[in-house]
Amino acid sequence: MGVKRYVALVFIGTVTFALALAMLLAYVYRTFDVPESAGWLVHVVTLQWIAHPWREVGLGALGVLVAVGGTIALFKSVLGVVIGPDEDVAEIIYQGRIRQRGPVVVSIGGGTGQGVLLRGLKEKTSNLTAVVTVADDGGSSGRLRRDFGLMPPGDIRNCLTALADSESLMTKLVHYRFEQGDGLKGHSLGNLLIAAMRDIEGGMDEGIESLSKVLRIQGNIAPSAMTDVHLAAELEDGTIVVGESEIGGRGKIKRVFLRPRHVAANEDAVSAILAADLIVIGPGSVYTSILPNLLVTGIGTALRASKAVKVYVCNVATEPGETDDFGPSDHVRVLTEHVGPGLFHYVVLNNRTDVAPTTRDGAAKILPASPREQTDLQRGGLEVVSADVIDPELPEHHDPTLLAETILQLYESASASPRVISFPDVLPGNPRR
Repeated sequence: MGVKRYVALVFIGTVTFALALAMLLAYVYRTFDVPESAGWLVHVVTLQWIAHPWREVGLGALGVLVAVGGTIALFKSVLGVVIGPDEDVAEIIYQGRIRQRGPVVVSIGGGTGQGVLLRGLKEKTSNLTAVVTVADDGGSSGRLRRDFGLMPPGDIRNCLTALADSESLMTKLVHYRFEQGDGLKGHSLGNLLIAAMRDIEGGMDEGIESLSKVLRIQGNIAPSAMTDVHLAAELEDGTIVVGESEIGGRGKIKRVFLRPRHVAANEDAVSAILAADLIVIGPGSVYTSILPNLLVTGIGTALRASKAVKVYVCNVATEPGETDDFGPSDHVRVLTEHVGPGLFHYVVLNNRTDVAPTTRDGAAKILPASPREQTDLQRGGLEVVSADVIDPELPEHHDPTLLAETILQLYESASASPRVISFPDVLPGNPRR
């Protein structure tokens, strides 16, 4: 686990010091005469009343016991500040070392879906970067954006809590939303903390980094862009809707785009994508969580240039007002129409359909992973991975553990036998509009 070498160094140092002390005592004993009156004391202290070799064995065993006991007490004292009394220190250290050796993963998305994915992946690897959208303009994020010129903190907050080392009280505080108070009602405490950290540290990047240290997150967070950007949509009837929070439920969406059109990508996000072993796009709202990232100038180019295993995780349920009557191939078609082909190699679908979404209005439906849908995706040059990745308690969401395990098994298989995949312009049967 990387600990043995340091223990060995401590042992070597201790033995060296003990040898030096023994040499000094031997020199004193041979050079200076001990007064006859103190001879009995020297006899007792130097254990001369114990025969060889038991004298050395006993003293050595005592030394080892004291050293081990002292080391354990020291670790408990230091680690007790950050680790609970019921937690296994050895297991925590072991799992930490295992996660450090995990693949370098980049998650691209936003909203609840990205948080679910990150909660599962952080248990497998600490080499994580979440690339998040900055087009949110609703609720607390929208108010902070308008009042303080702040980059929307909502998706950043979700990633912070998802990547936090544990579901601690601090994590709950970050999610807390004020229900009353002039100016505070509706605000998330986490959003306010991000705003405060930005002002304290002098920049959004620095503020996120400082709050990440407080929460002890497993990984990094990189906004897809560092400039003010808004999401707009053109509906089938030609109506233009501006604002992410205004798009859903207004009518069938023809396309979405950014205002301004050309937004430079965050260099940290691009660097993370190019350095990744595995890139996961989604899960999340295809129009309002995923495309706001992919439409940023430079993100799509970096994706195509990356040598990573690239995976799209399709939602498990439709989103009323955005993707009504969509199937998995429709999600992929929308991404292809907006950004072009070649963004990913694999599509992960949920194959459990014996459940129903828990939404009260019943408008959402579980997406089918039917043979026809899978065939359409395969004809588009994609490999389909079909698995039970649904959360039985919240069927409209993925299960963090099942999803992470499925993706990492896919990565291991793909890494062992990489393929060259060609991409047609559009999926068969889904012509570009």
